[in-house]
Amino acid sequence: MSGNQFQTPPLEIMGKNLDDCKRKLFEQYGTDYDLVDFRPKLSGGFLGFFQKEMICAKYVLKTRSQEEKENFSQAKNEILRNTGIQTDTLVQASFIKNQIDDMKKSLEEKIDSIAKTTPVGDKHPTIERIEDMLSANEFTFSYIHSISSRVKDEFALSELDDFKAVQRKVVDWIGESIKIAPKPVYVKLPHVTVLVGPTGVGKTTTVAKIAANKIIEARNKGLPQPKIRLITIDCFKIGAETQLRTFGEIMNIPVDKAENVDDIKKIYDDYKNSIDELIIDTSGYSPNDYENIGKMRAILDVPGITPDVYLAVTASTKASDLMKIIQNYEPFNFASVILTKCDETSVFGNVISVLAEKHKPVSYITDGQKVPNFFEKAGVIYFLKRLVDFEVDRGHIEDMFIGMEE
Repeated sequence: MSGNQFQTPPLEIMGKNLDDCKRKLFEQYGTDYDLVDFRPKLSGGFLGFFQKEMICAKYVLKTRSQEEKENFSQAKNEILRNTGIQTDTLVQASFIKNQIDDMKKSLEEKIDSIAKTTPVGDKHPTIERIEDMLSANEFTFSYIHSISSRVKDEFALSELDDFKAVQRKVVDWIGESIKIAPKPVYVKLPHVTVLVGPTGVGKTTTVAKIAANKIIEARNKGLPQPKIRLITIDCFKIGAETQLRTFGEIMNIPVDKAENVDDIKKIYDDYKNSIDELIIDTSGYSPNDYENIGKMRAILDVPGITPDVYLAVTASTKASDLMKIIQNYEPFNFASVILTKCDETSVFGNVISVLAEKHKPVSYITDGQKVPNFFEKAGVIYFLKRLVDFEVDRGHIEDMFIGMEE
């Protein structure tokens, strides 16, 4: 490629942020460089304390012809004359601003992988070990960074030598970040429940488990069996209606099919005085299928019905995907999350991190295809017991979080 041959190896420059690095590069080289990488890097400090996070940018210089250099210099001087600016600062800022938006998106996508290879300077061994343990549990970089910062803020340097004490406190902080949804209070009957979520998360099976759980709960309390009706609006998944009808026959629960908002309204009006529960199973779409997600949202916008909406997601969903799913299903105003297929993963840091960041509670956890097996109220202790590599004091966490189990 003529006029754009890179020198090797890449050079480095440090700045307070990416804009600062670009400003320095512009001052030195104009546009005669290509930015090839940038990553956060801690600088200074002692044993991990008082460090400042900087950005280390790697770049290579372009080789330009003399004519290109003269053209650039002439254009730059023309801008200065036309604007009357006596300093390069505003010109540089304008030049940089045109590139920032694209770079921001790239940085967000890279941050988790970059963190694994970022040199962070000397840290206390306890902090390094805690960060490694959190990473093994697939907590996000931002979550790990917040825990690490809190350890530095709340423990004196001498106290960091007591790893067990630090570890115990970190487990407490993780538990405090897990929000459990309260059990819904039914103001009037029938109570309407809607389950939404992407394809492949097991919504239909979960709908059946919700219904079965309500029957079992009433039986255990010595109450009459609730009158339940199921609706499916999943018109795309092959066999979805058949699967739900099979569950319905086993539990002696009628199943209806709806294709639009009028169908749901009619079913509700026909049976609202004779049932206790109406549970709606929905179509699953890719998180990027905004059009069909929007259409389904319109179908569920039924006048006179205020449902409890749950978002179903698999426990093994990557943090970045889970963030996108939550964002795209926000229009449904879901109250909490149901974690499905919990048997398919051994770590839950991804879920804990994202739900904490998005301020979303979790209501139920479930796994497997058998109904009514394993469908239970979520609890902080469930997640803390499954922390990989952590020594969890069961008695301590029960004393601390048992009230959140109810």
